[in-house]
Amino acid sequence: MSLFKKPYFMRSGVERFRDHLEKEIGQRCEVYRHPSTSQKLPAVFVLMFKNFPNDEYMTAYSYGLSASKNVSEGVTGIELVIQIKSKLDNWGHVLGFLISHLRGDCPFDLGQIIRFGQPIAADSNMEHFLVHDVDENLGTSTKFTLSKNYAVSLVQLSPIYGNELAAVNKIGWPAFYSRLKPVKSDVNRKPL
Repeated sequence: MSLFKKPYFMRSGVERFRDHLEKEIGQRCEVYRHPSTSQKLPAVFVLMFKNFPNDEYMTAYSYGLSASKNVSEGVTGIELVIQIKSKLDNWGHVLGFLISHLRGDCPFDLGQIIRFGQPIAADSNMEHFLVHDVDENLGTSTKFTLSKNYAVSLVQLSPIYGNELAAVNKIGWPAFYSRLKPVKSDVNRKPL
């Protein structure tokens, strides 16, 4: 065993999460560290898989949102995932930004609208996110056991336009999401 290769049980949570994801996806990811805006909370990591599930897409996972809650034995923390038809890294990095600035204050509950307030990336005019259950076509598990005391489950973010907020309020997020679902990864879709 190499001096630099840690045994699995000594690896950090983000390393174990990365190992799980890379094994399921079958490719290596790029890991980015985003500084914490709170001295009491650790850094946030974004694990970015470019060209997944195919060459036109990017899928990114967070690690660090669950650190904002006391995750006791047998309790599962929450992390975020985004899957977008785009080659721009901003779509993945936004997870680190949102968590660094909102964890502890924002629960990222299903149906919640996360107002970003400006275009999220240069290739789209979308400026908000809808939090929803993970799409069954994501290509990975939705829950990961990282140790005997610690697991994380995923919720997914899908970008929406500012002028779609009225529709979400009028028909409710489940009905809006059923319309959004077939096109949710298309950052240049027409507003619903």
